[in-house]
Amino acid sequence: MAAPRHPREGERLASLRSYQVLDGGPDAALDALVAAAARALGAPAAAVSLLDEHRQWFAAATGLPAVLGHDERQTPRDVSFCAHVVAGGQPLLVPDATADDRFAASPLVAGPGRVRSYAGAPLVGRDGLPLGALCVMDTEPRALDEAAVRVLRDLADTVAELLELRRADATAGLASRDVLAESRALRAGIDADQLVVHYQPVVELASGRWIGVEALVRWQHPERGLLPPAAFLPVAESSGLVVPLGRWVLREACAQVARWRAEVPEAADLYLAVNLSGRQLGEADVHETVAEALALSGLPPQALIVELTETCLAGSSEQVDVALQRVRDLGVHLSLDDFGTGWASFAYLQRFHPGAVKIDRCFVAALGRSERDDRLARSLVELGLGLGCHVVAEGIERREQVQALLAMGVRHGQGYLFSTPRSAEDLRGSLHRARPAGRDGAPAARGAAGAP
Repeated sequence: MAAPRHPREGERLASLRSYQVLDGGPDAALDALVAAAARALGAPAAAVSLLDEHRQWFAAATGLPAVLGHDERQTPRDVSFCAHVVAGGQPLLVPDATADDRFAASPLVAGPGRVRSYAGAPLVGRDGLPLGALCVMDTEPRALDEAAVRVLRDLADTVAELLELRRADATAGLASRDVLAESRALRAGIDADQLVVHYQPVVELASGRWIGVEALVRWQHPERGLLPPAAFLPVAESSGLVVPLGRWVLREACAQVARWRAEVPEAADLYLAVNLSGRQLGEADVHETVAEALALSGLPPQALIVELTETCLAGSSEQVDVALQRVRDLGVHLSLDDFGTGWASFAYLQRFHPGAVKIDRCFVAALGRSERDDRLARSLVELGLGLGCHVVAEGIERREQVQALLAMGVRHGQGYLFSTPRSAEDLRGSLHRARPAGRDGAPAARGAAGAP
């Protein structure tokens, strides 16, 4: 019987393809590991099997003709033993395939093939999802003891580490960090609901009124405590985990802000700002992800601002252009984050027509330091305002910065002067500051007070 699909099959297939090892040529290191598995477990055949959408492909193998009846490098997925390993994410032991209802009628067992026993351990990638299996096969019934299973698992981990080195983005800006171990830990943290969303208010500078919040993810690590994004987002980006993580943050934040708007009168016009990563923008259905989060939460589209960094837009393709337009077509606003920190910021202003720009904290921190620094910040503000963009300053920590920004025409900002990022429970008690706009000349847009 064909194995069921993995619960996260779409993510799993995307992860497998990111390794770019399917249909590759011979690999001496993988061949050596396969041979070692066969010798260590006394099996006539062994293979590294990668499970694609409709097939299993052998990245390395030894002795296949003896048990499969052929030396082809692939077989259909629906007759694959390894598909059951992938579906369960655990080792699979089949002492006698002819006595197992799942495999007795398989052509690999009852046909030209002569697989009588099988043992496989999952190859787990950097995002905690199984790519395939390291397996051993025999033409005779046999059972493996616990020590043999441990050997198979250890060799499978070694294969996974080797595949990791084959990735084009193996380092991905992470220097010498153990990407495989850290990404698996992050996947476990996501599955264990250890990720939390904190919120930092965006305020009207003249009055201190809260007009919106930015969603910022944190990891409540069981051993290391509350971790900031810089401690794990590089791993999430490199592994591809940023896609499911970003999807969860978007849904969670939309639901939370919708509840605040419904339950707290002072927050009736509060808007939400959420970052989208470059990986998310590369997903063909990113606009559907945004639409679903809005529909499930009941948050109006005009109350959501999607923030884009220059990093996530770097090297962006026509697909990204289309994705952003579809997001905009939902009624959602776009904002260019970290504005002014890179040469491409100005090109992105022209290309993506964001409704808002966020002046990077480095320019805010430099205010008052020199006439040159002030002039640079003023130029960025004037450019944003001159193009009709809503301008927000981030990283505000001193009252003098507020006065300087107001003098430049900046009306809204965020920073530790007003509030640190805080949990939803902690922040709710302070939402009385988010008084409905419009009482003293402040903007009063119904969908998102102060939103572009």
